[in-house]
Amino acid sequence: MQLCRPEPAYPTNAPIEELRTPELFVLAALRHWVAPHCDPAGAHGDWRGAFRAAAIEETGAPSFDSFCRILGTAALAPLDVRCVKCARLGEDEAWLLQLVSLMQRDRVIEATAILEHWLPRAAARIAFVHVGSFSAAMAGARLVVPHRPGLRAAASAIPQIHRPQLALVH
Repeated sequence: MQLCRPEPAYPTNAPIEELRTPELFVLAALRHWVAPHCDPAGAHGDWRGAFRAAAIEETGAPSFDSFCRILGTAALAPLDVRCVKCARLGEDEAWLLQLVSLMQRDRVIEATAILEHWLPRAAARIAFVHVGSFSAAMAGARLVVPHRPGLRAAASAIPQIHRPQLALVH
């Protein structure tokens, strides 16, 4: 039985400038991890740098690496992961942010549904352990991805007013 994915919490192509530090941590780690696989000859930053800075290199980095390797080799379809400098959120990047948020809140069924949308069931079970460990390491470092229910609906219902003085407020 295929689980039904939850409603997306992050709109595809949302500007990443609206993301908070834990969300940017996940996004940067993913994009830096993927970059050398997309362009092996290019010069790329080390994705582990953020893990070192957050003091979770020993606990979070191996789990993140294993999760990305599983996702990269067993994905059922090509994934929408953008280049490091892209200012917009890719569809699968958005789902990863939601997945980490769900894992940090022990919402296993919804998290499993996201994984099973990307991966065959057996690979999803293995990936679940790794993304859970990575998410827990982040939470232990106080990098908690916010729960954003209905972000899409909220964004379209609120008129956009440009107030530069509020640009730094989260």
